[in-house]
Amino acid sequence: MRKTLPWIVLITVLVASGNACGNKEAAPKGTAPAAAAAPALPTASADPAASLGNKIGSSYVETLKQVVAMLNDKPPAADAKAMLSDLKQWTIELMVGLGREREALSPAERAKADMTLSQRIAAVSADLFKEYQAGQMAYQDDRELFQLIADFNIITQYANFELLKKQLSEEARRLGIK
Repeated sequence: MRKTLPWIVLITVLVASGNACGNKEAAPKGTAPAAAAAPALPTASADPAASLGNKIGSSYVETLKQVVAMLNDKPPAADAKAMLSDLKQWTIELMVGLGREREALSPAERAKADMTLSQRIAAVSADLFKEYQAGQMAYQDDRELFQLIADFNIITQYANFELLKKQLSEEARRLGIK
């Protein structure tokens, strides 16, 4: 139960965030529905661009919290890779969905969403980053796992297609982003 509870919390938050965005995708296989959890900061806004920036930012923060929770007990590297790979793929799908919403905005609205996202990321607690980095450092001898953990720090690039195409062009192509 200790390992499934963090998954349930993350999935609930991400599904709620996705549903608020009009994304009706199901949670990853093998997960049970749970009671709704409130995001760290309110995501409702009369301004759709600011609301979208908050949704992306809240999803990012909740994902970092989930990574920390998964690594808290220092699971064997193979277990950590499996859990984090699943989480990464699911989060990428969520971020791409939010990115499609971002693409539908005007350039000025995109800039506003990006600014709101930047503010949300800047507001992440130093303690959360310390825990995240400590979890990553526990696997510094496993280059692949170390990089997998690092990938979560920049996962929001999947919601910004211009950035994704510049920084991870192969990923953009894999995801059908042109």
